[in-house]
Amino acid sequence: MADLKASRPVDAIAVINSSLTLPNGVGVQNRLVKAAMAEGIGLGGGPPRKEHINLYKRWGEGGWGIVISGNVQIDCRHLASPHDLTLSPHPDTLSAYIKLASAVHNASSSPPLLLMQISHPGLQSSSTINLSRFPWEAAVGPCSARPSVSEGLMGWIWEHAVWPTKSRQIENVKEWVEIGNKFVEGAVFAEKAGWDGVQIHSAHGYLLAEYLSPLTNPKPKPLPDVPRDVPIRLHLLYLILKGIQDNTEKRFIKAVKINCSDFVEGGLDESQAADIVKSLVSWKLLDIIEVSGGTYSQPAFASPETLKSPSSSRQSLFAHFTTSLIPFLSLPPNGPAIILTGGLHDRSLIASSLLDRACDLVGMGRPACLDPHLPTNIILNRDVDEMEAVVGGYGIPGSELMKTMLGAPTQSSSKGGVRLVGAGISTTWHEWQLCRIGRGVKPDKSMHWLKALVVEEVWFEVLKGGPMSWWRYWKG
Repeated sequence: MADLKASRPVDAIAVINSSLTLPNGVGVQNRLVKAAMAEGIGLGGGPPRKEHINLYKRWGEGGWGIVISGNVQIDCRHLASPHDLTLSPHPDTLSAYIKLASAVHNASSSPPLLLMQISHPGLQSSSTINLSRFPWEAAVGPCSARPSVSEGLMGWIWEHAVWPTKSRQIENVKEWVEIGNKFVEGAVFAEKAGWDGVQIHSAHGYLLAEYLSPLTNPKPKPLPDVPRDVPIRLHLLYLILKGIQDNTEKRFIKAVKINCSDFVEGGLDESQAADIVKSLVSWKLLDIIEVSGGTYSQPAFASPETLKSPSSSRQSLFAHFTTSLIPFLSLPPNGPAIILTGGLHDRSLIASSLLDRACDLVGMGRPACLDPHLPTNIILNRDVDEMEAVVGGYGIPGSELMKTMLGAPTQSSSKGGVRLVGAGISTTWHEWQLCRIGRGVKPDKSMHWLKALVVEEVWFEVLKGGPMSWWRYWKG
């Protein structure tokens, strides 16, 4: 890969549109990544549906370098949301994922690479919201706990409603190895289905992040068949990545998403995260590392869509971490590419982040819900002026009202409240935009949150569009 700094003063579009070669030899056509987001399509989990096919086809047409899927859970009983895709044992599962990959790869003459984000939500999996197991059946994790979302009565109510029982602590080493094997099996499945690679979700307080955190895993146990020089907290991640390397082709992309910080006292901090990243790189098992942060207890971004990008690459929440770490890492293809996601909402800021090597690839999530063709329509479109190539800075109609009603922090009162609810209000509204795209309807930036709840979630998701849609479905 050419050193981008050496190419100054190249225009922003040329910088963003430059290619990159990963350590496994696979080329990425440009630096824009459609970051992983929950699609919000279909209740009860399961394989991709026709709405997923429609949505991913649009992203496949959009000019992205890489498209990363939303959560694909390795255990059907443990979901992060009631809409999660799963790797179920159903006989049609493989064909459904093959169709999704084909929809992306055949969408244009220059399709993006497609990565499946495989994950396990750990103790953050709710039995009452997701309805994927009995309410009294606990989530699992390295400790027995329930997430803490806020202090006070409102926080207590939310915590006990969402997680009626504390998680079951996994104490048996054999069970940890079995979980690791499920991640490896998920990667093998993705390759068989024609996907270009996987991203292992080890951030946001999910199970693998819980395993890494001193707060949720204070006394980790060593796992078998791990070299002595691998830190004990990295044993599970090592087994997963080594297993994927040993059971997939070299050109199958191996990526990991990891927190730079849990943003909670006693959790993973930036110094520990930096050591983890350096260890990951030293194994030479990875092609891509995405830097993120936060947990359900402390979401890193409650409403990132409201951010307007200034003229500094420091706008990204995690840029200070990557800029301090990257000088110690080799440039791709000699080392893994670093994805930075969150707050990079305009063309000039994206280009400066790449030139200053705050990252090698830029992830964009929620803006891609409003324009799946974001790269070709705006960021890489020379007909769009530099000052107009901005995709953030918008609000969600009705969001402040809903935050007040549901106990989330509001703009007038940023302290207190349940931050997870605030993040959820933003997340669900963007998911409903994806549902519209999946149905073949344009996104609607003016859509009121409460109207979206009734129309998108209740009418189309729960009631499946009413009797006429039921009849068409029954007819075949």
